[in-house]
Amino acid sequence: MFFGTLDEVLTYLFKSALRAYRYYKSSSWEQTTAQVTGQIVLLPIWGCASVKLHYKFDLDGHLIKSWDVIPFRFRLDAKSYAESFTHNMPRIIRVNPRNPQETRFFERDQSISVTGV
Repeated sequence: MFFGTLDEVLTYLFKSALRAYRYYKSSSWEQTTAQVTGQIVLLPIWGCASVKLHYKFDLDGHLIKSWDVIPFRFRLDAKSYAESFTHNMPRIIRVNPRNPQETRFFERDQSISVTGV
């Protein structure tokens, strides 16, 4: 089927809605530059594909490693997106000021210039 199976569609819609909520919730978080350390395409038995993006960043002299998961409608899109990241590529992330381990990566933030947290 061109549009995918029902579980793929429903899972993608749910994950996208959750991601939109997290985008809104993290809008007041501080932003900083992180270095991409890896990416994995998650291909579940049921549901939609996702890319797990790993990165590290410096916060007040402490190196912190974290990650975020980006859902995709189609597996080929997830694979292409994951391949677009190179090791140590600088990316903008959002950092929860109360818990620096909680971070978010959004493509929309990448056009913003950040000097640090």
